[in-house]
Amino acid sequence: MKNSSHMGFVEKNPPCFFGRKRKRSSKLNYYVDGKMEPRKIWLAVSVGLLAAGILGLPMSKAANQGKTVYIAEIDDETIDSGTAHYIGNAVTRAEKDDAPLVIKMDTPGGLLQPTKEIVDRVLNSETKVVCWTTPRGAYAYSAGVYILLSSDVAAMDEGTSIGSAEPKPSDNKTVHAMARWIEEVAESQGRPGPVARRFVTKNRTMGAEEALEENLIDVKAENLGQILGYLKIQKAETKNLGRGVSDTLLSLLSTPQIALLLLILGILGVIAELKGAGIGFAGILGGICILLSFLGLQALEVHALGVLLIAAGAALMAIEVVKAGFGAFGIGGGIALLLGVIFIGGEPWVQVSGSFVWGATIALMAIFGALTWAVRKATEREVKTGIETMVGKRGEVTETIDPDGVVRVRGERWSATSSEKIEEGEEIAVTEVTERKGLTTLVVEKASEAN
Repeated sequence: MKNSSHMGFVEKNPPCFFGRKRKRSSKLNYYVDGKMEPRKIWLAVSVGLLAAGILGLPMSKAANQGKTVYIAEIDDETIDSGTAHYIGNAVTRAEKDDAPLVIKMDTPGGLLQPTKEIVDRVLNSETKVVCWTTPRGAYAYSAGVYILLSSDVAAMDEGTSIGSAEPKPSDNKTVHAMARWIEEVAESQGRPGPVARRFVTKNRTMGAEEALEENLIDVKAENLGQILGYLKIQKAETKNLGRGVSDTLLSLLSTPQIALLLLILGILGVIAELKGAGIGFAGILGGICILLSFLGLQALEVHALGVLLIAAGAALMAIEVVKAGFGAFGIGGGIALLLGVIFIGGEPWVQVSGSFVWGATIALMAIFGALTWAVRKATEREVKTGIETMVGKRGEVTETIDPDGVVRVRGERWSATSSEKIEEGEEIAVTEVTERKGLTTLVVEKASEAN
């Protein structure tokens, strides 16, 4: 395809600003008695255009887009949930104002699910979307090249590159699926699918000149003015769309390391709460961390086996807390957590480092062990120095005693036993302190029967 020069940049068959790129069509003619009379057909077209303008009829996807151009930026960052939320809002804003959107892009890649969301949003947008790899030295690798190829107008600055979309691990099933997807995305916008496919199968990269020759991009542009010139926009007000607090928070939470760290901290918080009494600060903080980790993990491609192992590990460690001591349940829970973190990853372009996995697991086990030791020591001190103060104290049954249960005395949970059945919620009085099954146990009776 022959290239032409326009406003100092290179383009291929620049389209009319109104609507998507169209194939060239032959000249329309109107014949009467064997003679061509083109004036009548052009008169009809002119009247139709005038009527459409007067009635406000939408002529195409990009109609009436000359006053404002919106700018969104993916600036040297990983594609994540925050990015998808940000770009989705940017497209919606541009659609609302019937204005084109230019996405300036510099990214090493990112997460699969957010990439799918962005690609779908761009492909189905009701306004013209331009993806522009800029500034010089920028790139659109892995997830970035999918987004670039999904746009109505793909542009690259001098000195930029795109491609390198081979998934990890590069097994045949994953490679074939990702290659087929990029092929479909490219062809949906009139770009050569087989060429785009090699970004995945061959891990290929290419610069702006080669991408233009291969018809993967529409224009090389060094500044925004050249982009607007390609769109046939003479004068426009540009508005930069910044990120909101929710976008930044989602980006943070969907970072694999952060999501897993929050999960581990949440588990520690719940364990600390089980070691303590009632619903306190540790339990609330742990619950919040777990909820935030789930919010981040839902943006990741995770394996069900990893999730099940993590859940099993947490359950085993909770059992260890109830049973007391650092034994088989605690060790088994730690191993299950380690395996869960290893197997949970399923992202084709983003991997959690092995050093983080080992470091986080070792830290979890160390903190869990220290917590268990500290609580046991504290319990022993209580037994040795202040146990006499428990006798005569009153409390409440939190788990029915029959003959064993749990009570809360002075804001702390204790194992308890009684010669009679005492229902949950009833008031009790401590009559004796003893040792049972390695645990300090309170012997109690109903408060109504106490002297």
